[in-house]
Amino acid sequence: MRVWDIHPGYLSRQSLLGQHAEIHALFAVIDGQKKGYAAHPETLRWQKNPARLIKVHDLTVLEMLLRGFNHASPLKNSACSDQDSKTKQNCDPLQYIDHPVDQVSILRRKYLAKNQQGRIPLPKNGFELWANYKYSVMSRGYNYYKEIQGLLRGQYRCPLEEAGHLFDQIIAIMDLPIITPALSNVVDHLWGYFKKEASAAEKEIYLKWKTKDLLFLISLFYDLAGKYDRPYLLHSTIFADFTEPS
Repeated sequence: MRVWDIHPGYLSRQSLLGQHAEIHALFAVIDGQKKGYAAHPETLRWQKNPARLIKVHDLTVLEMLLRGFNHASPLKNSACSDQDSKTKQNCDPLQYIDHPVDQVSILRRKYLAKNQQGRIPLPKNGFELWANYKYSVMSRGYNYYKEIQGLLRGQYRCPLEEAGHLFDQIIAIMDLPIITPALSNVVDHLWGYFKKEASAAEKEIYLKWKTKDLLFLISLFYDLAGKYDRPYLLHSTIFADFTEPS
């Protein structure tokens, strides 16, 4: 039994669907419907933190939908029945069984042995990690983006095993809500990858929805990243990070 603390975009198909099933099983134990695994470390660390587990579930579902899977099992549990969207933003600090850096290493060994991979290739260093999360961080505030850019500036190598602090900082920022002005800035950055090649119809859609529905444009950009072969963008966490902006 395991729920990963890294973005579900890194999970292979099998791991992604397995995590979704594990979360539902965890809530059944937490809610007292089942007694199995009640003393398991994974159960114990989520037992007093259902709000965070809800967020992990919702993010997992977003990643599933992005990859074309159906989701017909909404989370129903007394432990989270009174949780509204604002409460979900206020979660207790993470308690890891393995640090996210170590989780990447565990998955790397597992996926090499089984010839698996997630939507986002597992990062080998801090620069690749940052490339994956940068637009999700920017959508929480450009100041956070600049802060992490500053941490990496001037570094010629940043092996992942030495990037624990960077990982912690990124995950802490991911707990913050997406805000509309910052998301608008992200949309402008992403559009820059397509505006020279985009068709007249695509440009018209962009101009129409820029002031109406930013999340729709983020979804559109994922399709455009595939159409115009932009693997750098396809490997971004932002496309399965659709928290409603405040």
